[in-house]
Amino acid sequence: MNQNIELNEEIDLKELFLKLWRGKIYIILVPLIFIFFASLYLQSAQRKYTVEYNLKPVVESKNSSGISGLSGFASIAGIQLPTSSNNDFNIFKKLIPSVEVSEIIFENNAIINDVFRSEWNETLKSYSRPPKSRYQTLVSDAKKFLTGNIELNYMPPNPRRLSIIIKNNIQISEDKETGFLKFTSETPNPDLMLSIIIEATKASDKIMRQRYIDFSTEPLAFYKEKLRTARSREHREALAELISKEEQKLMFASRGKYFIAEPYLNPTVSLHPTAPKPKLILAVSLLLGLLFGAVFVLVRYEVKKDN
Repeated sequence: MNQNIELNEEIDLKELFLKLWRGKIYIILVPLIFIFFASLYLQSAQRKYTVEYNLKPVVESKNSSGISGLSGFASIAGIQLPTSSNNDFNIFKKLIPSVEVSEIIFENNAIINDVFRSEWNETLKSYSRPPKSRYQTLVSDAKKFLTGNIELNYMPPNPRRLSIIIKNNIQISEDKETGFLKFTSETPNPDLMLSIIIEATKASDKIMRQRYIDFSTEPLAFYKEKLRTARSREHREALAELISKEEQKLMFASRGKYFIAEPYLNPTVSLHPTAPKPKLILAVSLLLGLLFGAVFVLVRYEVKKDN
């Protein structure tokens, strides 16, 4: 019984191979067609480069250990110590794609003009919706027909649109071991995207700095009032040390170049395009061509056989 099954399988495989061999012209021709169209795509595809920018938290020298040593006295005195910088670093990361950050970047006319260059109408001397190509019109009409959505009115460049561009084009990842941030973007205009990343990190740092300056005035006044009324020597020493640390941080916030995050490596741009990947596209087109060619040959054989 087993010998018969093996014999039938051998015969079936042999027959399958003969079918494919008879239609070898199609198995050769179809992959060539696929490779031809893949080559056409590669000829016209927009080349993209990878931009990378790395940041680490700004280290406050001796501040963390000094304040942590006061936690016991501060808790006795009923004082809320400042939170760790890790939380500030997470807020910094969340601010990057926010409209608040984009409002600051929007003050840089050179960057905004480059980002929305395609929408600038030289004749009108203002921004307007760029004319659609025939393909874009067909796609737009198809979407409208399928979804029923009406095309929205044109919205000139604004911080909200810029924040969407940042969110869609910049990826932020965090190293689990070090906690450092890595900004990456694959873009056809690496210099412009790098400028946006740098301006976004500066704007986020600026917002965090100003928030701390605005917030620190009231707590410092509270600590000084506590110091004036404290009777215990330990409480007074804890308060005095805490005030000193907070004033140092406030001075750093007012004068330091970086407050929350600073670059620890120079930004990099790939020397060669990283997308599209010609070898991968050609290999996939070849495999798909072989598959479709084989399926075409087998279907064609069955159709002719039935006829």
